[in-house]
Amino acid sequence: MPEVTAERASTRAAFADALPKLAARHGVLVVDTDTGSVKPTAEMDYLNVGIAENAAIGLAAGAEHCGRRALVCTFGAFAVSRAFEFIKLDIAYPRRRVCIVGTHGGASGGWLGPTHHATEDLALMSALPHMRVVVPADAHQTAPLLEQCLRHDGPTYLRLGRKASPLFAGLPVPELGVPQVVRPGRDIALVATGPEMLSTALDVARALADEGHSAQVVNVHTVDQEAAAATGRALAGECRLLVTLEEAWTSGGMGAQLAAAVGARGIPWLPIGVTGFLPPGTHASLLEAGGLTADSVLRQVLKFVTDPQ
Repeated sequence: MPEVTAERASTRAAFADALPKLAARHGVLVVDTDTGSVKPTAEMDYLNVGIAENAAIGLAAGAEHCGRRALVCTFGAFAVSRAFEFIKLDIAYPRRRVCIVGTHGGASGGWLGPTHHATEDLALMSALPHMRVVVPADAHQTAPLLEQCLRHDGPTYLRLGRKASPLFAGLPVPELGVPQVVRPGRDIALVATGPEMLSTALDVARALADEGHSAQVVNVHTVDQEAAAATGRALAGECRLLVTLEEAWTSGGMGAQLAAAVGARGIPWLPIGVTGFLPPGTHASLLEAGGLTADSVLRQVLKFVTDPQ
C-alpha cells in the first residue's frame, strides 16, 4: 500500500520540469499567461501573451483548428472566472485538443486570498461536455498524466498545486480515467482527489482501523462525469458509507458526481470539502479552517457512523 514519504514536492514544479520534453515530443504549442510556471527552452514552441487569459484560450483554439495541439498555462482561478466562456465555446464545444493547465489549485493560493483560490474549478470544468479533468495525486504522477493529456483526443484540464505537497511511495502509475484503489477495505470508502486529500484519507483509514472499521481508500486523479462511473464500480461491494474528500467546493464537484453515479446502491454519502469562500492564510491554516485535516475528517466520519442523521 502507498505510504506518505518524508519528502514533499510541488506538482507545479514537476509540470515545469516535464513540459519542455513532452511538448517537443508531441508537437505542442505552449501558450503562457505570464504565470512563471513554464520554463521555455529552445526546443519548445512558446508564446507568452501576458495576463490575458481570454486571448490565450482563443489563440490555443485557433492553433488546434489549424491542426496544432496546444497547451495553455494559467492560474486555475483565472481559467474558470475570466476565461470560462471561451473554454466552453472555443475548446469544449468543438472538442479541441487543448490542455488547460490551472495552477494554484484548491486553497494552495494561500495568502493571495479568494481571488486566487481555485475551489470552484473542479465543479465548473467537469460540468463541460467532452472535458477531462485531471488532478495528480503527487509530483510523481504529474508527468505521466500530463503526457496522457497531451495525447488525449479532446480537451483536458490539469489542476496543479502551488507549493510542495505530499509524495507517496508505492503509488501505481496513473491511467487517465481509471481510479486507483490504494488501500483495500470493506465498510467505508474514502475517495480522495489531490495530494493533500489523499494523504488525509490514508491517515484517516489507519485511524479508523484502530476503531474497528475497515476503510478502503481510492485515489481519483480524473474528476469528471465519465470517470465517476468507473470510480463507482471500484467501490467495495460491502461499502456502507461513502466519504469524499476534495480541496474544492462540494457543490457539483467530485463527490457530487460520484454520489450521483452510485445513487442506485443507496450508499449514505458524507461529502467533505470546501463549503464557502476561504480567507487569506497559509495553505495549512485554510485546510484546518475548512475541516480538511485528518483529525477533523476522522471526527466527522465517526460522528456520521454513530448518528447518520
